[in-house]
Amino acid sequence: MLKARGWDERSEAATETGTASELFTEEEQFFDLAAELEKELADDDLVAEATGRNQGGEASIEELFREFQRGVAEQLGEGNYDTHFNLGIAYREMGLLDEAIGEFQLASKAPELFIECASMIGACYLDKGLPDEAAEWYTRALHDPGITPDAAIGMRYELGNVQELSGNTSAALASFAEVLAVNPGFRDVVGRVARLSAN
Repeated sequence: MLKARGWDERSEAATETGTASELFTEEEQFFDLAAELEKELADDDLVAEATGRNQGGEASIEELFREFQRGVAEQLGEGNYDTHFNLGIAYREMGLLDEAIGEFQLASKAPELFIECASMIGACYLDKGLPDEAAEWYTRALHDPGITPDAAIGMRYELGNVQELSGNTSAALASFAEVLAVNPGFRDVVGRVARLSAN
């Protein structure tokens, strides 16, 4: 019976007398086969991902994220402003700028969070390469009656920065000059005013 399955006394003897290097060679061939199988499975996954076909009905990362967002929206509701603000920060850190803007807009409905939210929305638009939209939110913050003098200086500086980026140098110079008049030591405002004045 054992001989019928390929067992042979001679092969057993050969194995016993086989050298260590022959044993390692056989072992390496086994691991090569495992590596090939692993590569084949990885290739199948790549094909499935490239064609949008997921094996076993697995959802894509984007689908999972959308499901997560729906769950968050159902759990939170619009009134949980602090959580929306924190979600906005998390989304921005992940590079999900549109989602971050949406969360900050929800959180900005709370008067005590409006200035901070407007600043974050402006920063997100700047990250997206949209300085005009950023300027709009910084301007909104500056017109809010609850803005503190310190926050106004920072917001005015950010407004000057995005105005300069959008090519509106005269408006940028005016914004930086206002900052300079209130706090000459604020960041690099002296250098900015000098550079823009020279142009």
